[in-house]
Amino acid sequence: MKSSAASADVADLPVLKVLARARAEGRMPHAVLLTGNDGAVLARAAEQLAAMHLGEADPLAHPDCRVLRPAKKSRRIVIENVLEVVAALRLSSLTPRRVVIVNEPDRFLSESANAFLKTLEEPPPGTLIVLQTTHYYRVLPTILSRCLRFHVGGEAPVIADPSWQDWLREMERLLTRMVKGPASPQARVSEVFIPLYALCARFEVLLELFVEEALEAAPPPPPTDEDEDDAEVAYEESVRRGVRARMLVSVEEKLRLVGRAHPGCAGQVAEAVGHLEDARRRMELNYQVLAAFEQFLLRTLRSFALRPRDA
Repeated sequence: MKSSAASADVADLPVLKVLARARAEGRMPHAVLLTGNDGAVLARAAEQLAAMHLGEADPLAHPDCRVLRPAKKSRRIVIENVLEVVAALRLSSLTPRRVVIVNEPDRFLSESANAFLKTLEEPPPGTLIVLQTTHYYRVLPTILSRCLRFHVGGEAPVIADPSWQDWLREMERLLTRMVKGPASPQARVSEVFIPLYALCARFEVLLELFVEEALEAAPPPPPTDEDEDDAEVAYEESVRRGVRARMLVSVEEKLRLVGRAHPGCAGQVAEAVGHLEDARRRMELNYQVLAAFEQFLLRTLRSFALRPRDA
């Protein structure tokens, strides 16, 4: 079956045209890092680049194409998978060209990255290594220094579901109450705490709903050498991570909008953005989503509650 990545819109990306020209002129780098905000576009661009190098419409089905991706529920690139790819590159290939696609290189464990560095710096002749991630700032410096980086334009798609837009409106109302303060100490429970915990619960429910919808709409995961169950779990976690990131971006946008509407609370909004980033990091480490988001809102509430009343 032809891969969904070989689509005309992706082939028209400027970065791919630049690399195609470099390849024709014999200036193709051996390691390319694609970065951007839309994970789906990045994945398709990486696959299109692999197709161009191998001269195959469906590179993921080609025996000389290897894929490294986060594995299992830990969502990390483990050393066992790295060593398998490195060992495979030492074997003779069917064609003069080979490709390694590294999905989410920001998920390398330190030992895994170290095991891959020599190959990344000096791959076997004819080998192209394509890395792609939406989290460029988390990629280890030792990986970054060995790649030529290209930014792929475009923003991550907005979640347009009416239930999510309704959630965002409730979030904005809660933030406004935090800015103004409850009408009385007795009203704090009904005006702030009950809506706060309701938002937390709905956030988790909506996340699972959107992940389920994304999995139904997404193409089947690419072939892998991993155990089928492990590969399925890893693929689902990758989709969940992308959906969750888009939701948290929307939450951060709401925070910043409240900050612009209430300049006197700019310091508290800045603290809230920091609390949200802490929650995001905890979720990346498989901390419970509900607990992490609840902690973010409670810390935000505390920031507003402790500010001087004349701010």
